[in-house]
Amino acid sequence: MSRSTRGFTFVEILVAMLVFGALTAMAVPRYRTFKERAYLATLRTELGSLRVAEEAYWAEHMVYSTDTASLDWNGSSEIHLDIASSDLNHGYSAKATHLFAPSYECQTFLGREATTTASGDIICTAIGQSGPPAGVPTP
Repeated sequence: MSRSTRGFTFVEILVAMLVFGALTAMAVPRYRTFKERAYLATLRTELGSLRVAEEAYWAEHMVYSTDTASLDWNGSSEIHLDIASSDLNHGYSAKATHLFAPSYECQTFLGREATTTASGDIICTAIGQSGPPAGVPTP
């Protein structure tokens, strides 16, 4: 009886599938972390460009704005932004969340708004937790 040497045996295919499965199991969580970091970077970028637009608006009107339509700023449609102020002459605070990462938010303030961070800093946290999101370095 002659044995054919063509093709792969069942055991070889099974081992290849196990190796592929193990590599996939390691890659998926890292991919998710990279996506979260990218969303947070987008939030930081949007808040940074909002800060520039607010400063330009203040230089022209001597007051900050809570209306993004009045600013020379075009934010991403994936970002939800809330701007608030207790005194528009002396500062504002802004909070941003990403459409695809709603469990994270970034905040910044400028001027006299009460907070524990320095004016102009952008702080990102997981909603319901203090400090940076897990796996995301602080700037």
